[in-house]
Amino acid sequence: MQQRKAVLVSRPQGEPKASDFRIVDAELPDPAAGQVAVAVEHLSIDAFIRTTLDARDGHHGSMDLNAPVTALGVGRVVASASDDLAVGDAVFGPLGAQTHAVLPAAMLRKLDVSDVPARAYLGALGMTTGLTAYAGMVCVGDVGPDDTVVVSAAAGAVGSVACQIAGIKGARVIGIAGGADKCAFLTETIGCDAAVDYKAGNLSKALKAAAPDGIDLFFDNVGGEVLDAVLENIAKEARVVICGAISQYNDMEHVRGPANYLRIPERNARMLGFTVDHYMARFPEMEADIREWMKGGRLDLPEHVVEGIDHFPDAIVMLMSGGNRGKLLVAP
Repeated sequence: MQQRKAVLVSRPQGEPKASDFRIVDAELPDPAAGQVAVAVEHLSIDAFIRTTLDARDGHHGSMDLNAPVTALGVGRVVASASDDLAVGDAVFGPLGAQTHAVLPAAMLRKLDVSDVPARAYLGALGMTTGLTAYAGMVCVGDVGPDDTVVVSAAAGAVGSVACQIAGIKGARVIGIAGGADKCAFLTETIGCDAAVDYKAGNLSKALKAAAPDGIDLFFDNVGGEVLDAVLENIAKEARVVICGAISQYNDMEHVRGPANYLRIPERNARMLGFTVDHYMARFPEMEADIREWMKGGRLDLPEHVVEGIDHFPDAIVMLMSGGNRGKLLVAP
């Protein structure tokens, strides 16, 4: 069986380019004892992938050149040499940017697809998406009905879910996004109470108008100037939750911290960072809540699906330039 994969051939200098990657074909090996072969159905395009492309070994590691690009995915077992997984099982795991993968069964999770499609485990039920949004908004941010909540990169996957969870918990929700179309998406599709266009100029002033009494909880996916603008507008005893900083990922050697961090002690506020795996013990609770919200029509994550493994590099470029709304996936 042949496999087709997207491999990294050069470390990006700044923003990733399609030329940093190459599409190659190879023979798929037979699974050895304890392994399975998986036909990949969907791959999750996540911001953390960008950090793995550099030689610098960060929190998510550094991938090798000429290897399939790091990516989480879902697929179906097509050959098995394991007692734990059978042909036809739906699975989730680090499948990589390829049409087929051979991995130890122990690295994969068998999925319950009785009421949701497998790709939901990359989106609303995904560790890097829905569970991350839940962990940051509920476990870390302790969102409540009296809060005015602001979410950056709100039209992206994590941001879209974070906004909806805050709304479900009764908060007033303001999303930050780039452009009038994305702001309309936030208010008309995601259900935000208001949206602020960071590209329209003077973000701090716009946030002051949208939240005149201050921001109680900020869920940050961006960092940089957006974080600084929000810090100017936090309320007393605010919580600033750091989920990510996509504005910094193209130059991790020169990460810029917040210039307005002194607003935190001035207003008796807190800045809290997290990684979703720290809350792994709560994953069953998170998944149960999200499933219930999905079934009740209270939470929905729109998908942007790019067809074909040949376009995996284009999807990475799209994510880093903010070209998608909702969950960005590649269907190999």
